[in-house]
Amino acid sequence: MNADIKIYREGCGQALTLIHGWGMNAAVFEPLLASLVDDFCVTRIDLPGYGQSSWLGENFDQQVEQIAQALDDSIVLGWSLGGLYALRLAHRYPERFHRLILMNSNPCFVQRENWHCAVDAEVFRQFGESLGAGWQATVRRFLGLQMQGIEQARQRVRELTALLEKGGEPDPQALDFGLQCLLEQDLRSHLGELSQPVLCLLGERDTLVPACVGEQIHRISEAIGVECVARSAHAPFLSHRDTVVRLIREFAQPATP
Repeated sequence: MNADIKIYREGCGQALTLIHGWGMNAAVFEPLLASLVDDFCVTRIDLPGYGQSSWLGENFDQQVEQIAQALDDSIVLGWSLGGLYALRLAHRYPERFHRLILMNSNPCFVQRENWHCAVDAEVFRQFGESLGAGWQATVRRFLGLQMQGIEQARQRVRELTALLEKGGEPDPQALDFGLQCLLEQDLRSHLGELSQPVLCLLGERDTLVPACVGEQIHRISEAIGVECVARSAHAPFLSHRDTVVRLIREFAQPATP
């Protein structure tokens, strides 16, 4: 086990790893635990520089390697930025991370040629510029963007903020690095090369990972499962918990011969 990466384990059953998104930490998944721990041994991690994990420096591949050393073999679920880490883990170690769930994540978060269901790169650049004035206000703005267009949006933002505070403050270096990952990482080729089952969970009203990305992902591989949670935004595990848990359970079951 790598002492630099903080991990939390609960439950028993099939191994399931949960990787959080930008600005957050492992505590964000606590609302899911009660519904998962009877069927899964759930491992949550704090990404480098978040929560209780040490900052490991600005090298994405080295961070992925440190995380892989800390984890057991499992289904791996990455939410938002965490999806980039989960996708790289699944690509590098397909025998260990034998099923992949990308929740409100995009293999390429910014718009590029022939990849239009993403956000304008300027969005992440502006967040990066605002970090210098204080990370707290920047993260709050980011959380607000995640919840645009859904019922009880303010309540959901308060829930995420409380979970962030519970898990521990992020290192400002990790925040800056995470935004650079969102801007620069393009793992579309990785997604097309995977041999293990993949499920993409999207939110109908998500403004950061538009639901239309499902069509683009199907063009990469028709074998990838895509599910869009109606009336949800960027955190369906908070607003539509029962639906998300059902989809995770269904995906975790081996296919019938």
